Amino acid sequence: MHTCTNVQCIYVLGGADNFISGQLSLAAFKKHLKVFGEQMFEHKQMVFHHLLRPIEQAVSNLLFSTGEPLLLIGRDKEQECILNKAIEQNNSFLAAQIFIFGCVEAYIYGDYELAVNFAQKRHETGFDVPFYGMTDFFDCLSFLAMAHQSGDQKWILSANKSISNIDNFAKICPSNCEHKLLLLQAEMKSIMGEVEEASSKYELAISAAERNEFIHEQAIANERAAEFFLRNGDSSRAAHHYGEAQSLFLRWGAQRKVDDLLMSIAL
Repeated sequence: MHTCTNVQCIYVLGGADNFISGQLSLAAFKKHLKVFGEQMFEHKQMVFHHLLRPIEQAVSNLLFSTGEPLLLIGRDKEQECILNKAIEQNNSFLAAQIFIFGCVEAYIYGDYELAVNFAQKRHETGFDVPFYGMTDFFDCLSFLAMAHQSGDQKWILSANKSISNIDNFAKICPSNCEHKLLLLQAEMKSIMGEVEEASSKYELAISAAERNEFIHEQAIANERAAEFFLRNGDSSRAAHHYGEAQSLFLRWGAQRKVDDLLMSIAL
């Protein structure tokens, strides 16, 4: 019988690291996951094989440009089966993984209600994986997006807790979280109607993400900036930032997201 070594455990979590940093193209990362997944399946290490599934599915749904992501239309039956089994077996770590990457994917595609639903379900598991601030970052972006849509103050309260957590992460490791904090502050300033401060924070977030080489989060920051400028009547700056977002998502390899942007941009 084959057992999973510490190195293999680290490799599973390392898969998350590669997604978090965005420094490996999605196509290369998918190949990386495929090889390791096949090794885990061959050696009957199904726990670790399943742990890779949420990341692998998120990567696939960002890469490919045909049809709508299965997650967003409730047709990812394999992942649903794994989630049900994780809940039945009280495997909070696997359930949390599914909810974390589900939230990330739903947010990137603009399904904010689904994103906050995943975030809330993860909190209900009682098991959290901060992933160097990524979890709080996407939770908070989702809460702030819901605040924009609904005007409900409960989302601001939820966002404030996540911003506090990101602030702590940024003090420990600025290169991972400086740009995250700046973008969240920009979104909050936008909600509060502080236009000049928000504009400055968006530009600072984009510069910091570029400096720290978080290409996918630089893309997200540009997309959020574009929507901010469009809401505030500056179509020229909005067009610039939408163009930057498309270019950066394409460099990351997220072809489906690029196609989604092209169809949804209101310019």
